[in-house]
Amino acid sequence: MKLVINHQTHYTYESAVKRSNQYIRLTPQTFAHQVVHAWQLAAPGNKCTQQDGFGNIWTSLTVNQPHQELLIMAQGEVEIYPVEGVEDNRLSPMFFTHATETTTCHEPLLDFVAQYGKGIDRNALIDLSSAILEHMPYTPLSTTVMTTAAEAFDLAQGVCQDHTHVFLACARYLNLPARYVSGYLHSSDSTHLSTHAWAEVYLNGKWYCFDTSNQLFSLDHHVYLATGRDYFDAAPVRGTRQGGGEESMRALVQVLAS
Repeated sequence: MKLVINHQTHYTYESAVKRSNQYIRLTPQTFAHQVVHAWQLAAPGNKCTQQDGFGNIWTSLTVNQPHQELLIMAQGEVEIYPVEGVEDNRLSPMFFTHATETTTCHEPLLDFVAQYGKGIDRNALIDLSSAILEHMPYTPLSTTVMTTAAEAFDLAQGVCQDHTHVFLACARYLNLPARYVSGYLHSSDSTHLSTHAWAEVYLNGKWYCFDTSNQLFSLDHHVYLATGRDYFDAAPVRGTRQGGGEESMRALVQVLAS
C-alpha cells in the first residue's frame, strides 16, 4: 500500500524567541517493511542531518534570528508491505533490555505483571497488551510527554506513548528486549491525526509489533520514523529555546492511501 504523508508542526510563542534549536526525527528510512519513494523536510534556519546512535535519521535545526513562530513540514510517499515481524540488526537487542527512568516498574506495575505476564511468547504478550489497554483506556490529553509509565498506570488512562511505556516496562521486567517506535499509522480514526507510537519485542530473531492503543500486532498500517529505548530517544520533535514566554504547539498529520 502506498501512503502519502503530510505532517505540519506549528509553534507559536508569546514573545520573540532569540534563538531555538530543534532536534527532528521526521525522516523515514527504507527497510524490508517500507520503501520511501520521496520525502522532504522543510523548516527555516540552518539544518544538519546525520544518523543518531540508534540509526535514526536525525536533523538538527538552528534558528538564530528572532521569531514568534516556527513551522516544520515533512511530506512524502512511503510504500508499506504487511509483515508479522522485521529484522533490524543495527543494534544488539540486548541494548533494549534495561529499564529507563520513564519505563521503570513500581509496585503496582510489578503486581500487574505478576497477574498478567503469564509467558514470554507472542500470544502471551498480546494478552498482556490487551490487559494494559483494559486497565488504562486511550484518553486524549490525559498525560504529557513527561509522564512516566508508573504515573500513567496509576492514572489508569493515557495515550499511545503511555501505553507503549507501560508495555515496555512490563516486557523488560520479563527480561525481553523491547523498544519504543515512533511513526505514522494509516487509519480512518480521526484521533490518529498525529504521530503514533508502539512497542516492539525481539522474539526469535525478529522485532514484533505490539500496538497497545489499537490492539494491532502486525505491521499492516505502520510507518517507522525512529526507534529507541523510550519516547525521549525517538521523539519526532524536541527542542530548546532562549526566550519566547509561553509556547503553543499545533500538529496536523494526514496519512492517505494513494
